[in-house]
Amino acid sequence: MVKIYQHSIGQGSTIVLVHGWAMHSGIWQAFAEQLAKRYQVICFDLPGHGQSEALDDFSLAEISEALVTSVPEGKFCWLGWSLGATIVLDIAQRYPDKVSALVLLAGNPLFTQTDEWSGLQLNLLEAFAAQLQADCQATLLRFLSLQVNQLPDFKVLLKQLKVAVLEYPAPDKNTLQGGLDILKTTDLRVALAETIVPVSVILGTRDTLVPVLVGQQIKALAPNVELNIIDKAGHVPFLSHPQELLEIISRFVPVRLDKRGIKQSFVKAANTYDGVAKLQRQVGRELLGSVDIKQCNGVLVDLGCGTGFLTSELVGAANYKHLIAVDIADAMLKTTQRKLGSKDTINYVCADAEFLPFVSASVDHLFSNLALQWCQNLTAVLLDIKRVLKPEGQLVFSTFGPKTLQELKAAWATVDNYNHVNKFYSAAQIQQFLEGAGFKDIQCVSQLHVSYYPAVRSLMQELKGLGAQQVTDRNKSLTSKTTMQKMYMAYESLRISEQIPATFEVISVIAKA
Repeated sequence: MVKIYQHSIGQGSTIVLVHGWAMHSGIWQAFAEQLAKRYQVICFDLPGHGQSEALDDFSLAEISEALVTSVPEGKFCWLGWSLGATIVLDIAQRYPDKVSALVLLAGNPLFTQTDEWSGLQLNLLEAFAAQLQADCQATLLRFLSLQVNQLPDFKVLLKQLKVAVLEYPAPDKNTLQGGLDILKTTDLRVALAETIVPVSVILGTRDTLVPVLVGQQIKALAPNVELNIIDKAGHVPFLSHPQELLEIISRFVPVRLDKRGIKQSFVKAANTYDGVAKLQRQVGRELLGSVDIKQCNGVLVDLGCGTGFLTSELVGAANYKHLIAVDIADAMLKTTQRKLGSKDTINYVCADAEFLPFVSASVDHLFSNLALQWCQNLTAVLLDIKRVLKPEGQLVFSTFGPKTLQELKAAWATVDNYNHVNKFYSAAQIQQFLEGAGFKDIQCVSQLHVSYYPAVRSLMQELKGLGAQQVTDRNKSLTSKTTMQKMYMAYESLRISEQIPATFEVISVIAKA
């Protein structure tokens, strides 16, 4: 087995970075360090590049096998740049059990231009191939200049590229020629159209190798793909526009939620939840009131059932054959079971919403009330819900939107720059995720609920009683009493008629599989 060099930095959800032709993983260094503040980042040297051993046959199949064999167990987001985008798309096709999402950065499923597809002119690639034989170093330098020559700071960027590439000897001619052959002959348009994992394509308006026009052709080919265009970026946006690129990736690859902490929070909250869940009950009733509940028959699922409020409402109103209550916390399920008792038509399943233990096309209606906001990858969750729903099956759920606890966010913002409140998807983003997962007849409505409390401490105690105090991407150190008091004082300035307000944006969704 060929030896593949890799190094890993950071913690959290994993993103695997695969570089482009003639490069090595050092090209990512500054960008990877920024990315590692939020994720675990694995950087590879392609076979025959940098510190990795060369392959006898530098083909797409051999490269993909070498990389997949080198990664740890699990599914990851693979980010490929240029030739790397072709490679990660091939990996998704050959090894779907290793891929949770794809980011195609300055990449193209068909790199060369045809009558119906925008790409690099074939004669340019052929010229590269011919020049490799005559002067390898000069060919590499010409290739580098093409990547940055239309950018205002191209001299600085070209210097960065040269320094990175010259850190190690250039790949041998067979490896370089093999890479050009892959770009010249590979057509993965069908693979892109048929992939079931979330895909983000990121292009630059000044890219001379992958024309920005190809973005619309990709969308026509694969409508579920997320397309991002970085204005005035060329072929190396991780060097020229790192912050814009980081923002795109951060939206596409959610930071890993601490599921262990969330589960423990809900276990602890099982005995206090009902006493402070007024909003949840109100939203749940409104959610069920938005559908003809008497027509909900067959197999029903209450996903994230908590202490069983929505489950009990379904028991009383729906004409179901089987009802399955699902929650990540066993203590919550036991509370639900104590309320509803043991019945042949009700099952209790302890499971994570991100790993549904149901066979495909087995559920008629799936309900979820203020639970899916705890899922780190809503796109993947919706794809799996679509899988378990029968054709024309119905998804009905509510979740929090980005305006939730906006007063608390503003109060904390006066104290420090850390996250103290979870970030939630907007209605527009959820609509896009649903469409991408293949749902239809989508109704997505946002509504603001404002609750009032006698003091900030009362709000904080309620959030704790709901098990909702887990926050992603937050400061790991303990918050001091002084800092907490400053936040309380800032929040107090919002007091209205002896009470403080707390806004909750609730997004309600009805969709068909």
